[in-house]
Amino acid sequence: MIDVVLAPGRDRSVRRRHPWLLSGSIARVEGVPEAGAWVRVLSAEGEVLGHGHYTPGASLCVRLFTHGKEAPTEDLIAARIRGAVQCRARDPLLADTDAVRLVNAEGDALPGLVADRYAEVVVVKFTSAGMAARRGEIANALREASGAPAGFERADRAARSEGFRAQPGILWGALPEPAVWIREGARRYCVDVSRGQKTGFYLDQRDARDLVQSLARGARVLDLFAYTGGFSVAAACGGAAGVTLVDSSAAALEMARVNLEANAPDCGSAWVRADVFDWLRSAEGLFDLVIVDPPPLARTRRDVPRAARAYKDALLFALRRTAPGGLVLGFACSHHIGPDLFRKVAFAAALDARREAQVLRVLGAPVDHPCSIDHPEGAYLTGLLLRA
Repeated sequence: MIDVVLAPGRDRSVRRRHPWLLSGSIARVEGVPEAGAWVRVLSAEGEVLGHGHYTPGASLCVRLFTHGKEAPTEDLIAARIRGAVQCRARDPLLADTDAVRLVNAEGDALPGLVADRYAEVVVVKFTSAGMAARRGEIANALREASGAPAGFERADRAARSEGFRAQPGILWGALPEPAVWIREGARRYCVDVSRGQKTGFYLDQRDARDLVQSLARGARVLDLFAYTGGFSVAAACGGAAGVTLVDSSAAALEMARVNLEANAPDCGSAWVRADVFDWLRSAEGLFDLVIVDPPPLARTRRDVPRAARAYKDALLFALRRTAPGGLVLGFACSHHIGPDLFRKVAFAAALDARREAQVLRVLGAPVDHPCSIDHPEGAYLTGLLLRA
């Protein structure tokens, strides 16, 4: 096994069991490892600190799987996949849905791998060269552990920076036709696993959708960045007086129409295809529940100032559209915009909107999206329920 030797004094994060090793911490690599190869990580003094997958030329060059002297076993990845899948199968909080995250990368000690189950289909994303190099092994492990009839790979933007070739398409079995339908309690959703956002749907908002359903009775609901209507369906199933969906994608709104028709065909709905930020500036009318769930706005640390301004604008205008005593449910989905910063953004929005607001609840991802205590960057989703 090729050795990666750290510079003096640069072993602190590894000793604290963080799974990421950055190139600036490395003094030398003794050999020429291929992309995705196993490497052994040593301190400057020669102590074995752990083992992981190597990505040459990347800033995040080693993803650690083990800490300490013991080398990884041949079935380490497959064993961890089995453990992650079994954990979800035993969790009583996931008993009422057939759509769950089976593997959550670092949260399940499997950095570089995400796998989501949508009924009979497992959708996989490889986000590291190490995991992509073990595509067949991982597909077999997921197929055996999940028992799902079909597996599908989605391309991820990380492939280019990691130096591997994504291979989107069937991993095993065949996709159901014409679409995949999932259930969350009594709600049903049509999911496009081959072209939809993320791996097809926002599974990380399941708990928030349950909350919206519990709050929506008799409410006038505004769903901003509505995508395929996840929150709108929940509101309609909860007895909303009406829902207004705003999104810039015609395809997403059409899927939202299908989902609303399948769940609550009698709920009054309005469909607006527009840029949400532009629409909010000229919108009229008040709503009792406003949901603000934009796509990722801060993919890197450099994006934070611009993203914070965008979140503030969205929340500011959402508050202006909220009836007295109404609710705003706002989200940020980037670990660069943490709970403290997002709360400050919400404060600034309320101040500029000249609305007093109470924080009723802080939300995060559900139980099938665990975050390792050694990897705080895994806590990427922050939500605030505000009463105006």
